[in-house]
Amino acid sequence: MSANATIVLDVGKTMSKLSLWSDAGECLARRARPNERRPHAVIPDAEALDIDGITAWSLSVLREFATLATVTAIIPVAHGASFVLLKGNDLVCDPLDYESTPPVDVMSAYRAQRDPFQSTGSPPLPDGLNAGAQLFWLKQHNPTLYRDATLLPWAQYWAWWLSGVARSEVTSLGCHTDLWRPDTMEPSTLAYEQGWADAMAPLANADDVIGRLRTHIAVETGLSPDVRVYCGLHDS
Repeated sequence: MSANATIVLDVGKTMSKLSLWSDAGECLARRARPNERRPHAVIPDAEALDIDGITAWSLSVLREFATLATVTAIIPVAHGASFVLLKGNDLVCDPLDYESTPPVDVMSAYRAQRDPFQSTGSPPLPDGLNAGAQLFWLKQHNPTLYRDATLLPWAQYWAWWLSGVARSEVTSLGCHTDLWRPDTMEPSTLAYEQGWADAMAPLANADDVIGRLRTHIAVETGLSPDVRVYCGLHDS
């Protein structure tokens, strides 16, 4: 087995990728998988991200990587146009696929409430590319989804899945989500008014080690439970 190595979990829109890197910066292995699309359970006209498929595939690749090197750390990165709602250790619902198109009346109501570009740096984007539009659409269908829930950016969901520690991070919060004010480092007016600001997990830096690998993942994959899990960041 080779020397110490780091795993990068990169969850894109169409592909998920896992790569294994030596401490010297050499890519020791790389695996990729096309993400699937499926109907959303809460909004019948929308599609959901492939969270279950990515989870199962990731476990199988982590099991393989555990045989190739002594893994000491895992860093998640992911696109920023999705958020996950958690209650305890359970998903409230699958995250929306950002290519799903909210109805015209929902988008009109949403855009009337979003902060101006000067506050958030988020331009008005189509479909659900402003993640706030997805959260707003879900709220129109079922406002109780947010009750006692924790709101996690997509990259930090995978950090939570690996470590059990829920954190937010500014590159994920601030990338055209409509939910963050980079000038004041706080949630947007929209996020406060909708109640999402209070649901956001505590902030951490992208390079913070937020925890160690969950015991059950260590057992299932053969990785050490001492593997450091980083908070991670938006995109690669």
